[in-house]
Amino acid sequence: MAEHVLSIKERKSTGKEAARKVRQQGYIPAVLYGYKGNRILSVAAKEFIKIWEEIGEHSILNLNIEDKDKAQVIVKDFQLDPVTKEIIHIDFLEFEKGKVLRTEVPLHVVGTSKGVKKGGILETFVRDVEIECLPRDIPDSIVVDVTDLEIGDSLHARDLTIDENIKILLNPEQVVITIGTPTKIEVPVEEEEVVLAEGEAPAEEVKEPEPEPEPETEH
Repeated sequence: MAEHVLSIKERKSTGKEAARKVRQQGYIPAVLYGYKGNRILSVAAKEFIKIWEEIGEHSILNLNIEDKDKAQVIVKDFQLDPVTKEIIHIDFLEFEKGKVLRTEVPLHVVGTSKGVKKGGILETFVRDVEIECLPRDIPDSIVVDVTDLEIGDSLHARDLTIDENIKILLNPEQVVITIGTPTKIEVPVEEEEVVLAEGEAPAEEVKEPEPEPEPETEH
């Protein structure tokens, strides 16, 4: 997994008003949850977003805290503005080298299954997979090839292929992906009923008049 350096500032003020001022200055309020204690930080929004778009949320970040301290972290959580969808808060989780940690990595589906080509529907029940491993072994994603899945086939957590240094924490019987059968719904066609007014008799069937015989002509 790639590692990237991110410059961080410490901040002393907390609360909504302090966080608002931090954002106005082009920074994102953040909290570092460290194994030695928690710290209140702020990170330059442009710098973080540039790295974020490049690596995503599951990569290791090396925090450079005012050139005085360093910490290896992953992004534990983040909050988005409900209107602008901009990141307005970040939680970093620090880890110790040589110690395993728990995190989630995305499931990446590749290939087009044989069942889908026959009209089946691919259904995904797990988007992120919880794993346990050393920080250096955290994968960017867990890749699943569905090419050979037919209609009715399912792939379980026990079927996921991953490095032996990584432990998947899902129940082995957890269904991850299945190829479902498309359901056809037939709508019955009802005959139109004729509603008669009170006292009105049903109309008799109208017969076409038989053609009159042609008059005989003398030759």
